[in-house]
Amino acid sequence: MSSLALAANLNYADSIHALSFGNVKTEGESGGVVWLNVTGFAVDKLPHIQQDIGVQTMDNIEALKTIAGLASVAAKQAKWGDLVYLYNVFAMNGHAPYADASSSEMQEGLLSAVTKPDKSGVDSELIALYIKTSSSPLLVKAFEALHTTPVPSRTHKRWDSIYCDSAHKAVASVCRSLVDSIHFNVSVKSGGPRNICKGGCCISWSANATFQIENLYPAANYCLSYCHTANISCEVYGVELKGTILDQCLSNRANGCT
Repeated sequence: MSSLALAANLNYADSIHALSFGNVKTEGESGGVVWLNVTGFAVDKLPHIQQDIGVQTMDNIEALKTIAGLASVAAKQAKWGDLVYLYNVFAMNGHAPYADASSSEMQEGLLSAVTKPDKSGVDSELIALYIKTSSSPLLVKAFEALHTTPVPSRTHKRWDSIYCDSAHKAVASVCRSLVDSIHFNVSVKSGGPRNICKGGCCISWSANATFQIENLYPAANYCLSYCHTANISCEVYGVELKGTILDQCLSNRANGCT
C-alpha cells in the first residue's frame, strides 16, 4: 500500500513501516494548518523534541493530519523513536522523499534529536532508547548509524545580513515554486504557525508578526538569488514585516527559524 492517506487500513506498526520508506501520498491536496503538540511531554525521553510545531501547508494537509495522529499513538505507546521520527516528518511538511528514514534530510533531523547540548557528540543512551522504541527496521538502521555520525559545527558570522547554511537544504526549484506562489498573496498572516510550506520547502520566521503573505517574498527571493545553488538553506537577518524586525528562513523545515 503506497499511500499514507490509506493508513486507516493499516495498523500502527505497518503505517510507520510504510512511512519510513517514504510512502506518503504526494502533495497537491488542499492547504491548511496542523499542529503537533509536544511541549513538556516526556522531557527525559525527548529532551530535544520539546517545542510544539505547527505547519501552514499549501498542499499536504491530509498527510500532516495523519502524521499527527500517528504521533499521538506513538506517545501513548511510549514509542519514543517513532515519535522523534514523526516529529521530523511533520516538520518537513510530510514530504515523501524526506520521510524516507535513509534520506540525508531525515538523518539531519534525527541527529539533532540525539546531539549533546554542548555539541560535543551524540548521546549514545538516547540513541539506544530510540532504537528500542522504533517500529520500522529502516528506522532502527537510521538510528544505529548515528552512533558514528559526526556532529557538525554550526558557527557563522552573525553580523552578515544573510547566511547560506549547509544544513536542512531544500531543492531550490521547489523553493522557487513556493516563493513565486506567495508573490501576490495579500492574505493577512498573524501569529503562529510561523511558516508556510509547499512540497519540500518552507519559509519560516523567528517572531510573531502581522503582515500580508506577499511581504515574505523579498527576503525569500533574495535567498534564492544570493545563495544560487541547486539545494538551498538560507537565513536573512533583520527583515522587517510591517514594523516587526525578525529573521526569515528558507529551508526544508517549518521550524527552520525558531
